Amino acid sequence: MPQEEDRKKERERNILWIFDLALILKAVDGGLEMVGAVLVLVVPPSLVVKVIDFVTAGELAQDPHDPVANAINNAAQAFAVSNHTLLALYIVAHGAIKVFLVIGIFAGKRIAYPLFMAALAIFGTYEAYRGITRGGLLLQILAVFDLSLVVLTAYEYRRRYPSRAVSG
Repeated sequence: MPQEEDRKKERERNILWIFDLALILKAVDGGLEMVGAVLVLVVPPSLVVKVIDFVTAGELAQDPHDPVANAINNAAQAFAVSNHTLLALYIVAHGAIKVFLVIGIFAGKRIAYPLFMAALAIFGTYEAYRGITRGGLLLQILAVFDLSLVVLTAYEYRRRYPSRAVSG
């Protein structure tokens, strides 16, 4: 029986390590989103289009139907005509929510767990929807990551707060 207990403890350590790593990645992602929001406000859309045109020109000259280069060009064009203030507010809020909740979890705030799970479920569902409707593989991968992190967060929440985790 001692070996079984050791295996269980090792499994718990591995899950906690994966959970902590995923939280750190989410915090970094949120921080980068907040920096990106500032860039959206500061960088003129015309500069973005010019840079993207320059970067993709060679590839599009070789293959005018290149899906990656065309997707990047389309994103730049969409950026150029979008409402930058609204986009920046959305990106900064998205990033700040993640960073704030990750800090809350690392600080041991019980309420941060269910709020984090709810936020990730909303973000993950939206990413999955957008990824499926637009064929965006990256969004689909992010959705799987977010929804997997919901499961890990629920597991860790139940482990840390067993009397509070089950309601009903």
